Amino acid sequence: MKQPRRTKVINGKLQYRIIAIMLAVVLASVVLFAGVTALYVVLARLPAGQSAGGLLIAILPPLLLNDLLIMIVLIVVGIIATNRIAGPAYRMESDIERALAGESGVRVHLRHGDAFPDLAEKVNKLLESIDDARRG
Repeated sequence: MKQPRRTKVINGKLQYRIIAIMLAVVLASVVLFAGVTALYVVLARLPAGQSAGGLLIAILPPLLLNDLLIMIVLIVVGIIATNRIAGPAYRMESDIERALAGESGVRVHLRHGDAFPDLAEKVNKLLESIDDARRG
């Protein structure tokens, strides 16, 4: 049985880029929501004595807390989700490096649920044919 992977960030460049895209979407939604809220406050008829600034100050803290929590969840989910992509890519890369260094019998082994199982199978066939060529 395979050991669970201990390192969660395997290919930082890829994983962080995907997470950055998700965070950019959240930040864009914050800016859009804040802009629409500000426009609503300006255009809406407010009860006598209530200022638009006071309403905006009352709305902003829960909005920012909500968005902070969404960003934290996106970071955690992003690392977990990209781990299923970056892990197999890293695994195949390291196994190919081992085979190029002359090691025989190298095969790619992925965990259940990892991305690229078809690619891993083809890499294994390639590694097997390299082993056969070295022996023959």
